[in-house]
Amino acid sequence: LALSRRTTRRHFLLHPDEAREMEQIYWYCLAHAAKLHGIVVHAACLMSTHAHEVITDVRGVYPKFLETLHRNLAQCTKALRGWPEEVFNKRSTGVHALLTPAAMVESIAYLIANPVEAGAVRYAKDWPGAHTLAADVGARVIRVKRPTHYFRPDNPDWPDKVELSLTLPPQLEQRYTAQEIRNSVSQELERQEGLAHQEVKTRNWRVLGSERVRRLSPYRRAKSFEPLRGRNPTFAVGRGQKNAFFAAVAELRAFRRAYRQALERRRSGLRDTVFPKGTWSMCCLHRVAVSA
Repeated sequence: LALSRRTTRRHFLLHPDEAREMEQIYWYCLAHAAKLHGIVVHAACLMSTHAHEVITDVRGVYPKFLETLHRNLAQCTKALRGWPEEVFNKRSTGVHALLTPAAMVESIAYLIANPVEAGAVRYAKDWPGAHTLAADVGARVIRVKRPTHYFRPDNPDWPDKVELSLTLPPQLEQRYTAQEIRNSVSQELERQEGLAHQEVKTRNWRVLGSERVRRLSPYRRAKSFEPLRGRNPTFAVGRGQKNAFFAAVAELRAFRRAYRQALERRRSGLRDTVFPKGTWSMCCLHRVAVSA
């Protein structure tokens, strides 16, 4: 799964600071939520206005993971910044399934290249905040101490130290060696950085650089134009994967059709109706039966 969540009104609340406190907060919250809910993390990047993660949801409980991650991250950010309002936009988290190896490689490379696309730094390696590089995938273990903000040291729920391993995606690991995976991500990253450089030049932007990024006020807002409405994809298959795309569309339509039919039967009084696999809200709120 590829995940993203943005701050309220695009404030720079998550931006990296000189003391690297925001970086510590993010890694701690991510590692804690991942361990609590059995989530496997492959890559992550914390931008000034949003967060990106690529994960594998082993237990099928990623909404609970997101609830834990974003609640703790928001509360800790409010304590750090002295921010009195909500931290994250009230719209739901962006979530889309990565259905092919190509989609997985492209999504990880996109996550890594995000600071370049935003015009913040010239190359992804220069981003001063919490981020993943191609060489980190399947190789990096992040060890972080408990932040001094929000988390009480006398509460056993918040350990003194946590670890987060950035593992190889299973669907890639079954086909390729670790080095082949990292090489593929590096090649795709180079392509996406090139496209980002062209876009920055076309828009006549000036790249900020890591030092200026650190000096940004967290209370400022992003001013670049953004369309009011855009696509919120459900899945990704990667470039040139037409067969996989049409198969995914058919599967998604079949699920939605089965879900609507099951919901209509339950509303008509059939309380033992079985919902299709993938149903979440009805399962949690009303304990409906879900097909295996």
